[in-house]
Amino acid sequence: MIRSINKPVPSARKLAYQALYEILEKKAYANLTLQHMMREYPLSGPESRLLTELVYGVLRKYNYLLYVISRLSNYSLKKMHPSVRILLCLGLYQLLYLSRIPESAAVNETVKIAKKITHRGNVGFINGLLRGYLRKKEEITLFPREENPLLYDSLYWNEPEWLIRKWQSAYGEEEACRIMKSLNETPRLTVRVNTLKNSREEFLSLLAEKKIKAEPALWQDDALIITEGAHDFWPLAEAGLAYVQSLSSMIPARVLSPKAGEMVLDMCAAPGSKTTQMAETMENRGSIDAWDLYPHKISLIKNNAKKLGISIIHAGARDSSKPFPALYGKYDKVLLDAPCSGLGVLSHKPEIRWHRKEEDLNDFPPLQESLLSCAASYVKKGGTLVYSTCTLNPAENEDMVRRFLACHREFKPVDFTLYEGKSSKEGMMTILPYELQSDGFFVARLQKQSFC
Repeated sequence: MIRSINKPVPSARKLAYQALYEILEKKAYANLTLQHMMREYPLSGPESRLLTELVYGVLRKYNYLLYVISRLSNYSLKKMHPSVRILLCLGLYQLLYLSRIPESAAVNETVKIAKKITHRGNVGFINGLLRGYLRKKEEITLFPREENPLLYDSLYWNEPEWLIRKWQSAYGEEEACRIMKSLNETPRLTVRVNTLKNSREEFLSLLAEKKIKAEPALWQDDALIITEGAHDFWPLAEAGLAYVQSLSSMIPARVLSPKAGEMVLDMCAAPGSKTTQMAETMENRGSIDAWDLYPHKISLIKNNAKKLGISIIHAGARDSSKPFPALYGKYDKVLLDAPCSGLGVLSHKPEIRWHRKEEDLNDFPPLQESLLSCAASYVKKGGTLVYSTCTLNPAENEDMVRRFLACHREFKPVDFTLYEGKSSKEGMMTILPYELQSDGFFVARLQKQSFC
């Protein structure tokens, strides 16, 4: 604490540069990087909001920003030093998208940072390119789409070309556009009321006292969408009265629907969002075993459970892809929210689109298949297995479940309804991002037959 007080607080723009360098060059996670910075430096409310806007804004517009740079410079992007490229993106984002910031401030503050981190030649280059944009901005536009539809879509939607091809193939061109439009919108803050400590009505009254506006999610009784005053919400979360969680992320536990007194297994549980949701649904009665591969993540589950007043979660480090015969047939309900390519959460984690490569998608199905095979063994006869991912990739979703059912005849799909007009087919449901203004998700409900 003494170190933070004595340490000068960098500007939001300087911190945004540092964050973007970590994220784009060292493959750091945007949310964790920003959380660390905000703990390290006591930023004011406006500076904190500017930092968040700059980091997530550049990540969401990165492809187009690079295109603008390429239009203004004869110097190859590949040969450009990463620091220069990131500073140019930071300055251009302010000039293109933040009309409330004076153009002079956007340019001068970017140049000021450049002077501290790079040599004079690069400083002059950055200054010249940003001022060049101001002179030529009316000329910098996208080419007609018919000239190169795939490249145009990649620049317009700020997605890699391989991902656009994949989604257009899987969902059709029109649906792919709706998906990408939704994933480029700033996500809403959604929370799950902790019904062990207060009812939704009591929590809404508390929000009203604090001038925080919220509206209910019609299909999920304990879910709220914070529409105004989000920065004042966090003390309530720290007090364990509610938990921040996307609407789509709440669906797997709802579909599993564990009951009070049941034995439940959450195989890939960290940080515990769905685990604690199930515990609240069970009224903190019964037992939930929560596993994760990494020991340091187990503390996240335990800390979240403690904060929320939950005592039935038993968290431990375990490789869920390896069989554990002592627990075969023990659980009434098993949730496998599997590791996946994460293509459904690009609004919350825009850096994934720049980190992920097409060939990476081949890494996930073998692991998911192994996890599903183990999960099947832990379910009691007559029990339920829910498989979910936060990706939009049929190979990890529908294809995976169909292959599982072909090899595990003791399981059958069970259909479910999320809300009127949104029901599963063959026990499987894909939630596209625009449907709930939330993440893209896949959920399948499977039941182990009693006679097997």
